[in-house]
Amino acid sequence: MRLPGKGVQLLLFLLLQMELTLGDSSRMSNHTANYEQTTKQILDKATARMRTIWDLKRRIFLQLTAKGKSPLGGQALNGKQEVESETYRLQYELAANLSVVPVAELDDPLLRRRVQRMAKLQLQGLRPKDYEQAKDLLRQTHNFVSGALVCPLEDCSARGPMSMDQQIVAKNRRTKLYDDLLINWYAWRKAINEKETAKSTFIDFVRLLRIAATYNGHVTPSRTWYHHFDTENFQAEMETVVWEIMPLYRELHAYLRHEVRIAYPKADTKSDGAIPAPVMDQILSQDWYPHQFFRTPHPSKQHQLPSVHRRLEEVLVTPVKINRKAAEFFESLGLNHMSDNFYEKWSRRMKDDEGGPDCKSQVYYFPPDVALRYCPKLDYKKMMQMHGTMAELQYNIYKRQLPFGLDTEPCPGFGAAMAETVILASGTARHLFRLHILLNDSLTEEQSLNRLFRMGVHTLVAVPQYFINDKFLVDVMDGRIGVKDYNCAYWHLQDKFAGVQPPSQRNNRDFDLDFKFYRGMNPETSNTKKFLAEILGFQFYRSFCLASGQYKPGDPDFPLHNCDFYDSKEAGKKMRDMMQLGATRHWRDVMEIATGERKLSGRGILEYFAPLFTWLKERNKQLDIEPGWDADELCRKD
Repeated sequence: MRLPGKGVQLLLFLLLQMELTLGDSSRMSNHTANYEQTTKQILDKATARMRTIWDLKRRIFLQLTAKGKSPLGGQALNGKQEVESETYRLQYELAANLSVVPVAELDDPLLRRRVQRMAKLQLQGLRPKDYEQAKDLLRQTHNFVSGALVCPLEDCSARGPMSMDQQIVAKNRRTKLYDDLLINWYAWRKAINEKETAKSTFIDFVRLLRIAATYNGHVTPSRTWYHHFDTENFQAEMETVVWEIMPLYRELHAYLRHEVRIAYPKADTKSDGAIPAPVMDQILSQDWYPHQFFRTPHPSKQHQLPSVHRRLEEVLVTPVKINRKAAEFFESLGLNHMSDNFYEKWSRRMKDDEGGPDCKSQVYYFPPDVALRYCPKLDYKKMMQMHGTMAELQYNIYKRQLPFGLDTEPCPGFGAAMAETVILASGTARHLFRLHILLNDSLTEEQSLNRLFRMGVHTLVAVPQYFINDKFLVDVMDGRIGVKDYNCAYWHLQDKFAGVQPPSQRNNRDFDLDFKFYRGMNPETSNTKKFLAEILGFQFYRSFCLASGQYKPGDPDFPLHNCDFYDSKEAGKKMRDMMQLGATRHWRDVMEIATGERKLSGRGILEYFAPLFTWLKERNKQLDIEPGWDADELCRKD
């Protein structure tokens, strides 16, 4: 369906307004009331359509969780496609109508906010044919990551082709041979870019992103990419945070580079050089792996982190009890109680063959109800993730009271940031002691440093990668990077912000983007969203810990990294106040409630990892390691 142009839409809007006021000359002069009445009518009709979509989501959830039913039955799949199709049509048509509403003439601030948020779209602003192509391209990039496409030694006779996600990543995580990392690094890039498939897919998708920007009247496409953040030059704010945490990153990078030189002599890493990309990929994949190639600050057995798996099984017994303990965390803060009716009707266990080896729980939102399908695995990682999932459930319970269009987070990643704060708290020794999983409420100094080191690898190595992937996409979108310069521009960013370089000489005929880049091409799972969730998550955590009194700067008995703000009504109030607002206000207004700040800051990360920062500086000096890097020029523009 092709909608009329903006000029015709404006005429239709004015005609509708005249129809509503015909016969009442006293109201004809009250333009503001007429605009508001007409706009509310448009939104009321849209809300009614949205309720039918929510009803369809409810039926899908009930079907997926019905006993004896296949979780991937044809009806459920068709239902998901219908939800996506109906949601697109609603958003596209609603935005077309709202885009001609004279927002300045609306007195109601919530009405203005709804119009401003729903009048502009990202991919949903594309016409149906282009939107379908964009979805096809995203499915293709998803297949780059999850599809069984790779034969590392060009011989698939034994096991068949492997996927990057899960299989190759798992293989890289366990190997101790640099040659294995090299083979897999080259093989995946060769597989997805045969006949320049990956590159042409990316070029086509960027073209559609630019078309989507024209729908919003944005000359600079990145304004559409960042439009939910409602901030001029949001990328510059992200870059400021990267440079803020860079001193800590450089010290960690230097230590890891030293470990790489010991573990992989073949990598030929200079003492002041960048880390080869295949090894950095392995470092990122080993954050939860118990047998990393790099040594923790105190590697002796007596300083290893206590194993909690067996004790967790003894105390919590089942995933259901983990779910209830996670819910108790929020109840202790004064937030919503999850009733027995919720667990009986709207909480369902995933089937054992769902979700793969690292299944993730799913939250469903169909007001007035929210629902949960939870992963049945019973381990420390899943326990922390369930606390994050319960944060999402709590957020949905509060947001469902708001009008359609404002019943969402104020910007992408905001809800995930709140979830991150609870994940951080639930993983502390103080909280594990509360759950009777650990015998003490703190670790030894050596164990604590080992834990911070592993968390630092998980967080500090990933944050610059989120920024690099986002910046590359945006710079291409806005025309600052041309097609002929793609690959070398990408490696320039890796050098500048991460100290990472290709394993050998590359050029612009290659296309070497990391598999996590392809995940972030979808606006719903963008690297921008992940970046904000990490940074803002630590900002929230610092604020909640200060409010609870569980973090006292300068007091070694109350460090930030062991803060558990369980039972803090002060922290709970901050969280509830933010959740209740949904998207009714700018995300900076909402974050200010918790943090007193209106900009992203790396201070939460720097204070959390302060003991690690001190140790890294001292250890690097002992080893005569110079932080920073002088990367070789390994990408030629010719």
